[in-house]
Amino acid sequence: MKQILFILTVILISLPSFSQELSKKEKKQLEKELKKEQQAEQAAMKAQLVGLMVEHQRFVLEADRLRDKRGNTVNVSSTINFIAVDSISGVLQVGSNAYVGLNGVGGITVTGPVAGYEFTFNEKSSSYNVNYYLRSSVGSYDVRMVVYSDGRADATVSSNWPGKLNYQGYVVPPAASRVYKGTSSY
Repeated sequence: MKQILFILTVILISLPSFSQELSKKEKKQLEKELKKEQQAEQAAMKAQLVGLMVEHQRFVLEADRLRDKRGNTVNVSSTINFIAVDSISGVLQVGSNAYVGLNGVGGITVTGPVAGYEFTFNEKSSSYNVNYYLRSSVGSYDVRMVVYSDGRADATVSSNWPGKLNYQGYVVPPAASRVYKGTSSY
């Protein structure tokens, strides 16, 4: 990518010396095309990274919004509200900056082994459908996610207790994640 940028920069700089000076309109057109190419390359690299994270079961959904079963939506801190999967184990966490809860971050943290991990790719929407179960000492949690190629994700968590919780945010690799895991409540 750096080589392409370097070559295009050299071409843009040397064009006036080989021909008559480019008009402002032509320069803007070239810059616009260059920007589109860069964005397309970045989108392709992001899509490839998302695919690898889903396939290898290693990602963190940093949620910036939570929605309950009634449709009430709350903006939350993505550093303490997340879903994480690391191959064979997983974490579900809900927290609040306003209080200190059982987990130390104003909510609950559930950890346990991941079972039944499956994913499919939907070519029409360029998204992955991910389904798995998180088993813990207090029950089993059914996690259903839609992960788009740009990294956006929407996950619904349901359990043996009535109700559902929906996480909305972005998936990132575990090494790049900014989340703070509280004390495991369950």
